[in-house]
Amino acid sequence: MTLTNWSNMTDLSQLPAVANTASNGSFWPGMLIMLWIIMILIMIGYGFEIAFLVASFLALILSIFLVYSGLIAWWYSTMFVGICLFMFLYIIWSGSRKA
Repeated sequence: MTLTNWSNMTDLSQLPAVANTASNGSFWPGMLIMLWIIMILIMIGYGFEIAFLVASFLALILSIFLVYSGLIAWWYSTMFVGICLFMFLYIIWSGSRKA
């Protein structure tokens, strides 16, 4: 593992890109997934479906901002879209099964 050369930074706006470059592009995706897991654990008291749906939607919004700032790939946004769609379908399926 190489250390980050902080002397290449001219201002604070380069800090996110330098952190991502120093970790071979895994810093911001890792932070996004950890935040998603933390949001699920915080909201699990409202129910499994609600926790996954809300946490995935919030992570989707955050991932879109990170994609447009150039810090993560589109794959992470599409992953959260897939999770949201799966949870919508699961909620509909489990609701129709109870009726």
